[in-house]
Amino acid sequence: MLIVRPIQQADKTALAEFAAAAGVGHTNLPQDDNRLQAKINHSELSFAANIEQAGDESYQFVLQDLEQSALVGTCAIDACIGLSQPNYSYRLSTIVHASKDLKMVNRVLALHLSHDYTGVSRLSAFFLSPDYRHSFHDQLLSKSRLLFMARFPERFTGTTIAEIKGIIDDQQVSPFWEGVGRHFFNMDFAEADLMTGTNNKAFVADLMPRNPLYVPLLPATAQAVIGQHHEDFEDIINILEHEGLHFEDQVDIFDAGPILEARTRNLRTIRNAQTATITITEAPQAIGQRVLVSNNQCQDFRCLLARKDQQSGTISLSQAQTDALQVVNDEQVLYSPL
Repeated sequence: MLIVRPIQQADKTALAEFAAAAGVGHTNLPQDDNRLQAKINHSELSFAANIEQAGDESYQFVLQDLEQSALVGTCAIDACIGLSQPNYSYRLSTIVHASKDLKMVNRVLALHLSHDYTGVSRLSAFFLSPDYRHSFHDQLLSKSRLLFMARFPERFTGTTIAEIKGIIDDQQVSPFWEGVGRHFFNMDFAEADLMTGTNNKAFVADLMPRNPLYVPLLPATAQAVIGQHHEDFEDIINILEHEGLHFEDQVDIFDAGPILEARTRNLRTIRNAQTATITITEAPQAIGQRVLVSNNQCQDFRCLLARKDQQSGTISLSQAQTDALQVVNDEQVLYSPL
């Protein structure tokens, strides 16, 4: 049985293993022990806080295989980004140049440095062990955090984004970085990626050009990867797009990976969230609609996959499932269809 829960101090070793496996470019899973410890500390404080309005909280979750007593994945939600440090991105737009005398109109794609996503919520730090990328485990991990958002909407903002890792090769080289960033930063991509993940983002404003970057002037290798995602993110992109997140011509400033966005209330899991009553049975229900089920707790949030009869107002769970979910018979829970 797999269950999603908040990260704990004892999970640091597993989180470090996830960060190492995720590799360079996974900014919100830094390969730095001190920063990972800080993320765990911040997450615990965020879950424990009484919140009336979204702030700089960050909620880190882990996916646990209870039978194997192992952690197999992680993901996070940042409640409201850009409050203490600007959250930079590049906005793609078309600049039009026209000559009335020559009767010519040129449309040129350009990149504009922006912080349009200041003050939005962000889905981040997703990683799932390759051995568990099947049987709806990726959907459980990714969508469970949306059920948490549905249960505690006051903790989040009206817009949610997801930053997707861009094209980076096996030598940790980003074609976009080599064509753009390296001209303004005297460092490799991996070093810049680590720096921006420390929330030390002042250097971005200090060194990046304020004027638009005309895309046709960039190397062809850099142009080709603008808005493209890393191959490892194909499945998670499909999950996020199924939820309603979409590309709105904003890309990461370092690797040009796409940034997806949506109105929070319109995300499919949140929009379809409902309540049902738990009924304990001898065995888990084997047929019916697949649903995410969560308890109603914040610090002790739990979420798992179950089956539900679409015509019933109850969800039948085994004693083991209810114990894992930390609920009791006849308790009202939140669920949402996959």
